[in-house]
Amino acid sequence: MNKIAIELGKIIEIYKNDFSGLDEQITSLRISQDKWTLKEIVGHLIDSASNNHQRFIRFQLSEVLEFPDYKNSEWLRVQKHQNMKFSELLLLFYYYNKLIINILLNLDEKCLENRWNINWDEDSQYITFESLLNHYVNHMKSHLTHFRERLSELEYLHVDT
Repeated sequence: MNKIAIELGKIIEIYKNDFSGLDEQITSLRISQDKWTLKEIVGHLIDSASNNHQRFIRFQLSEVLEFPDYKNSEWLRVQKHQNMKFSELLLLFYYYNKLIINILLNLDEKCLENRWNINWDEDSQYITFESLLNHYVNHMKSHLTHFRERLSELEYLHVDT
């Protein structure tokens, strides 16, 4: 699990180091109604961290989880991350993932085959703890790409105006 913790640590350091100086205005801009703002992307990652934090603890307390999934679009709509300062969202994202890294570095590896009964995949009715850990880091990587792409779009639009 050290490898996953190290990967996650690298990702959150990129966010902290590369994006902490972003202007509040650009992080709030929406390029279209169906596209998330930079604040919403980070807000979504906080939601992911909070939901997965629960899962990562529960996986170590039970061999089989019966736990609800969450609907990310509904969470974004209700929480209104747009009303927060980007710097505050980024700090919460950073430190929540620091907590998760600590969990990863100290987890009981005997629990890695514990499973959560959820139908995320057509081929399986469950996901193992180990698979969820890998999924979490891959999710963070994909949204880092998403964030960078959205930032490039915003900078391009900003230059043209």
